[in-house]
Amino acid sequence: MLTSMNSRTVFAATVAALTLAVPGLAWSEGQTAVSPTGLAGEAVADEGQARISTQGGLPGKGPGKAAMGAGKPGGNRLQFPQTRAIYDPAGGRKGRNVARPDMPLCSNWQGGPKGTLLPAGGGDGPLPPPGQHGMIALGFSEACDGGEGLLKFSSRGDGFFAEGTIYREDIGTYTAPDGTRVVNDRERQTYRIAAGWIGQDGSFLSFGTRRVERDKVLFQGIGPGSDTRKFDVEGYDLAGKIMLDGDFASQLRFKINHNQIDKITDNFTYRTVAAEQKVETVLDGTSVNAMAAIDGGDAGFKWTLGLDYASDQRDADKFRGATLAPYSTNFADAKVAVTGLTADGTWAFGTGRRLLAGLRVEHVDASLGDMDRSFAAPTPRQLLQQTYGYTGNGKTTETNFGAKLRFEQDLSDNRGLWFAGLSYTPRTADPRERYFTGYSGVLEKIWIGNPDLDPERHVMLELGGGMRSGPWTLAGRAYADWARDFIIGDRARGQAGILVSDNRNIYRNVDAFIGGLEGAATYEWKNGVYAGAEIWLTYGQNTTDDRAIAQIPPAEAALKLGWKGGQVLFEGTWHLVASQSRLDDDISTGSGADGDGSGNALGAGYGTLDLAANWTPRKNTSFSVGVENVFDKAYVPLIERGDTDNPFLFNPTAPGRSLWARAIIRF
Repeated sequence: MLTSMNSRTVFAATVAALTLAVPGLAWSEGQTAVSPTGLAGEAVADEGQARISTQGGLPGKGPGKAAMGAGKPGGNRLQFPQTRAIYDPAGGRKGRNVARPDMPLCSNWQGGPKGTLLPAGGGDGPLPPPGQHGMIALGFSEACDGGEGLLKFSSRGDGFFAEGTIYREDIGTYTAPDGTRVVNDRERQTYRIAAGWIGQDGSFLSFGTRRVERDKVLFQGIGPGSDTRKFDVEGYDLAGKIMLDGDFASQLRFKINHNQIDKITDNFTYRTVAAEQKVETVLDGTSVNAMAAIDGGDAGFKWTLGLDYASDQRDADKFRGATLAPYSTNFADAKVAVTGLTADGTWAFGTGRRLLAGLRVEHVDASLGDMDRSFAAPTPRQLLQQTYGYTGNGKTTETNFGAKLRFEQDLSDNRGLWFAGLSYTPRTADPRERYFTGYSGVLEKIWIGNPDLDPERHVMLELGGGMRSGPWTLAGRAYADWARDFIIGDRARGQAGILVSDNRNIYRNVDAFIGGLEGAATYEWKNGVYAGAEIWLTYGQNTTDDRAIAQIPPAEAALKLGWKGGQVLFEGTWHLVASQSRLDDDISTGSGADGDGSGNALGAGYGTLDLAANWTPRKNTSFSVGVENVFDKAYVPLIERGDTDNPFLFNPTAPGRSLWARAIIRF
């Protein structure tokens, strides 16, 4: 029967089926997937887990990123200048503030090599290039005696390929410009190897295995804290593509990632404490991310149908005292699993006009498998009932829907394009938001997840574009996001649905508005000199409580001046960050997440100057040197890292003036 139906008919039938499943178009949550692996093969982790996160495409990433789950439908859409997003309203607790690879190596606790040793943009494709290739890269930062090294190799012949990666990172403690000694030690090793088959028509099958080891990550926060003495991620990856010879579809793609996480934190391996004050937390986790998609269409209409599955399972207990006796549970076999169906299409009509559309329906299964696990502290069931009045069995199911519509218009002479988009992007709560039970004798350090959280629902309107015209390169984007049931961390003060008023840490739903402006401009003179600027303005308001949302980036700009001639490039960058006056820094009225935990607000403005030079003597060889924070400015960034042991977010004073060097050789 399928052979008698064209691609337009199949896509229209799928859209109709999904639409009919939505009574009154009253849609709720949608679009989730476990975060993908990085260049060196490490799974993005959150308290040791690959996180459940939105999948509809990061705001501001332009055409080809709007597909809602299965990836972009095929097409020849114009590549155009784009802004760089720093905030994603639907990114979840850890993903709203997008990873910033442009941070100094010593401060980039998310690790390299992307952005610290190698360029942050782009990435490797699913297959290595034909022939034998390799890369050796080394980097060093004077500020923290930080060093990193990367070795990559690949071999691809007729019908077969193999590739591997080894990466190591060793970062040390440093003294900040204000004299503060910042505990910053962390070590990481990554190993990855993959091999597979390649067909002459472009079909392939690939299998890979990887391992990440973090043997030492010292806690930088306030108070004694806990350090990570073991953080291992072991993963397996299966991917493939089958080229189809038919009028209905052109190719079938699939990918499966499996991660096993083993993490141990304690307060005694790298510091001295009394025996009775010893604390150890052991976490085991498993995450799975799988997808399959089929692509088809013609020059005027291209489509993708996809099926995906993502799960995030965590189990963690805390032990205390001289004998490290069981004390409490953090995750009592918590799991969130999502199965989704997506349909995406791109219609080309007129001259350089396209309409991109996507629909998604998903089913969420969430559970807390061992609610009555009993140690010295109250059980998870008791803590959930005490905090929220929860009387359920720990299980929750959701059926969620999402949609996206985007119009694109190319500019004349292939100079660029402009776009307008409207999307409905839901997000289901992750295991920490739902089920975390971090118990402590200090009320302000208790964290209790909320199993009754509703999914976030984001309605986003965005407008933007980019162009190249003569010496100018320009890009801009504006977005407005109206969020229902936005999930925030807060303090218990007897709010609706909260039975206690003792300042413990909780999660709750609120309505919110988030808006942003992004802009970028570069002008290049014929003599090789260029000047550029980027700017970001972000606003976030909790409209339910009429207060600022925590951890909203302050106004920021980056001004660049450089010269490129032949094999040499020189560049200076002046980073300007305004003071953030809209803070959530008081635990008596909000979450206090924008404070330092001692009653002091963060968010002071600052400016730093960085200088860099690059020499490329040959096409495959590059040497770079530079100085970060030339004027040795003492500053503390507002956007912070979180730690499960201490509810107060914390960022140390950034490194001062420091020399860095990098070398990359490809062969």
